[in-house]
Amino acid sequence: MRVFTSLSCAALFVLSCATPRLGDRELPPRPASLRAAFEQMPAPASARLRVLSDNVDSWVARWRLIESAERAVDVQYFIIEPDVFGMSLLGLLCEKANAGVKVRLMVDSRGTALLSRTWMGADWLQELVRAGAEVRVYNPIERNVGDAIASGDLRALAASNHDKLIIVDRKGAITGGRNISKDYLSDTRDHPTAFIDMDLFVEDTGIEGEGAVRALTEAFTSELRGPKAKKIAKDAGTDDRDGLLLAAAAMRLWLNDPAFTDEEVAALGATGEGDEKKDALALVYEGGAVGGLDHIPTDKTRALVREVTRQLARLPRLRGALHRPVPPISAEGESVRVLDTHSSWGPTQRNRVNENLLAAVQAAEHEVVIQSPYFVLTPRGVRALREAAERGVRVIILTNSPTSSDSPITQAAFLKQWPHLLAEISTARLFVVGEQRLMHAKVGVMDGVLSFVGSYNLDPLSAGVNGEVVTSVWSEEFAARERTLIVGKTEEQPPNVYEYLIEKRPDGTPVLEHGEPVVRFGPEHHCDPAAIAKVKKLEPLLELLAPLI
Repeated sequence: MRVFTSLSCAALFVLSCATPRLGDRELPPRPASLRAAFEQMPAPASARLRVLSDNVDSWVARWRLIESAERAVDVQYFIIEPDVFGMSLLGLLCEKANAGVKVRLMVDSRGTALLSRTWMGADWLQELVRAGAEVRVYNPIERNVGDAIASGDLRALAASNHDKLIIVDRKGAITGGRNISKDYLSDTRDHPTAFIDMDLFVEDTGIEGEGAVRALTEAFTSELRGPKAKKIAKDAGTDDRDGLLLAAAAMRLWLNDPAFTDEEVAALGATGEGDEKKDALALVYEGGAVGGLDHIPTDKTRALVREVTRQLARLPRLRGALHRPVPPISAEGESVRVLDTHSSWGPTQRNRVNENLLAAVQAAEHEVVIQSPYFVLTPRGVRALREAAERGVRVIILTNSPTSSDSPITQAAFLKQWPHLLAEISTARLFVVGEQRLMHAKVGVMDGVLSFVGSYNLDPLSAGVNGEVVTSVWSEEFAARERTLIVGKTEEQPPNVYEYLIEKRPDGTPVLEHGEPVVRFGPEHHCDPAAIAKVKKLEPLLELLAPLI
């Protein structure tokens, strides 16, 4: 994940001179009210929403939802890693396809490189096709090198489908910020650098086909059927579906087993015992406890099962997770809208996110709370927040620092921009994560009543290049929960969270030296100098960013 985010950003910066300037456009007309901004969004839909803020709860919700499928499963992710989570997910989809459920899967060529490219492991996706699933890869890089050279536009290579969706029987869905890997779905006690993220479980409450899940299905299908989605063909070689099925079976047993006590978890990690226990666990699973195989598995299957069970043993707090209670309902009613944006590269384009977000900021009267892992505003975004501040609107921003971020090129842009943002947006307070743990949630809350949760980052990639999907919700109860999660994080003490500050005069105007805001507290005050130096080396590339934003 870390590699492909940086590569995509770097590619954009190098060829940004060939893209239209997003900052040249005017802001949309200011709506009469925040409610008016919400009402002008796409068609209203009914839904029951559950917030999935815990990583393990989010994985369990995915597992339960797919296992419940009777007719259809649609899955779309920017990243599916070939680890225990990715392979067991593919295995569960394989089970469903074998059982006659209509399975459709799309992954992005950049984010899911290890599974989507022929020379790197696309054969596992082909096994899913062998089971009867439809599998597509979005905008394969190898097909678009010629387009990029001919057009002089690296969007041909960098444009991704960044949506994260699971939709089952067109009745239930999960969407939000998480991809599929141990970084997104592990308990932090098992994987200390697991990300901070946010998903929504969406259930239709009205007549089938008229709720929010319908709108999410339309967003999925419009990209799946587009010209940039390459269909994966079935492999004519050895049938290795057993590997996927056994990966799913191992995960199911682990999730259904009784949860470990704290004492048992401590014993598993005891010196000299861990590896033996892991090997024993692998042999138990592989030796016939799962799958009921009536034939000898291939070496490829055996290797996968050993690796899956080895990784499960390193996630003791995942065991028994299916016994957890279902997260509570956070909102229910008809005040939901789905905002869908297509990738800018290709003949079919749709952008319902940018303009609606800007309109909502323009309509805010009291407060705008923003959580975004990558925070590099376009001039339009700066203007919208500046004008909000001039109306007296409070602005609270939570993002990453060089310590927590996985994208040095985005941090290079952020570090140059943030003092100027605080100088221009007079009411803004800017908080950054100081832990070595990526904050990956993309959430906005306005005036304590309108919320946005989705895949959209506040950066040029999401604003002008990638396909994204965002759920907007009009609910005081829901907004209060989202705001509490964000503001609660900002209230943590260093070294978990820091507030970046510039010097200001008593009247609130910024103190400048040689035209630059004077920094009172910034990354140099808390980050490893090596991390700062790594980011600073990329600053020369930022001159090429201006035409993009």
